[in-house]
Amino acid sequence: MNLSSSQTFLSLFQLCVTTLGAMMACLGALYYLRRVRLERPAIGRFNGRDVAILFVFLVVLPGLYLFLPQWALTTVLALTFTAALSIGFRPVLSPGPLWLGTGLLIGADLWMGHHMINDVFNWQFVWAENSLVVLLAAISVANLYVQGGMQLRHVAWFAGGLAIYDTVFTVVWPVSNLLIRAFVNHPLFPAMGMRIGFDEAIVGLGDLLVYAGFTIAAVKAYGRPGLRLALILVVVFGAVFPTLSGMLINFVDTRLDVVIPAQTYFGPAAVVGYLWLRHRYGRERTMKEYLASVDAERREAPASTAIPKTPKVESEPVSA
Repeated sequence: MNLSSSQTFLSLFQLCVTTLGAMMACLGALYYLRRVRLERPAIGRFNGRDVAILFVFLVVLPGLYLFLPQWALTTVLALTFTAALSIGFRPVLSPGPLWLGTGLLIGADLWMGHHMINDVFNWQFVWAENSLVVLLAAISVANLYVQGGMQLRHVAWFAGGLAIYDTVFTVVWPVSNLLIRAFVNHPLFPAMGMRIGFDEAIVGLGDLLVYAGFTIAAVKAYGRPGLRLALILVVVFGAVFPTLSGMLINFVDTRLDVVIPAQTYFGPAAVVGYLWLRHRYGRERTMKEYLASVDAERREAPASTAIPKTPKVESEPVSA
């Protein structure tokens, strides 16, 4: 039985999955930004040090997959996704529905990852549920950072740093490839994906966070011009270039899982895009300036119903 697929099919399959996942994350984060307000965390002004801490965390994160036992890793991921969902959707839902919905999503992912992963037919359901958890987490965390003070320049330089990291640990030392092969079928795998037969395509949570964060940070900073440029860069350099390069470079492992270092392309494009926006439109707007602009969603308070005044009845003089 021939289980292999052509490089063209795998590249186009990855292109569809990456484009769909990236657009869902970007547009979902944009919808959230325009309609939901997150309280700014009491950590002071967001600066380059915070970007460095976040970068180090993502660099160290693969080590957890290698050194933690499976039960401990699953616990860490469950707590991480629970925190992301609860923080992001607390302004939208009351405590009861919030914790019930979060518990059902995480619980379903854990159960399906343990009981439905051995049947090829069920893989689509497992991926669909896992992708929903990852998508909601990406939307929530991206808004937490951007509404909390992260600027477009922070996201751009962060993406540039990930470009170097992605290239080294995917192309030079294929650690990322090994991690994906080892953990892709485990519960709460941090990626959106889809499987057709034995062919699998994914887009990682880190990539989704960068795409969504760059998009809404561009909107906050420069409005519609920033949005247009961000979406173009995400589609062209975050989806098209990385996936179609698979036709020229072998990024396919022995099981035909598609692994593409997306930030290798998107990171430099994000830096150049940010520099062009700053040169063309000047400094970035703050969150306060964004909220005062026409780009932010405004909800008018309902008009108060006028209460009719009771006519004053003048008493007639009583005759003696």
